[in-house]
Amino acid sequence: MRRYPANPKTLEEHLRKKRIDMQLSMTQLADLLGLGVSDAAIEKWEKNQNRPTKEHQKRIVEFLGFEAPVVNTTSDS
Repeated sequence: MRRYPANPKTLEEHLRKKRIDMQLSMTQLADLLGLGVSDAAIEKWEKNQNRPTKEHQKRIVEFLGFEAPVVNTTSDS
């Protein structure tokens, strides 16, 4: 079991923290977000095994209620 992200730094950590704070399962969060994603997708996001698309990120930030830091994983060089 992964630890509670007391000081979240990434969008995924913020999402996990809010899900736990709201006492939601991954399935419940997937339904609440309304993105048509599975609980497996939520789990992969929380474990940094996969990243949400930009469209999904917009909805996650809206759900979180603030502009969480999003790390740019593309290189311009």
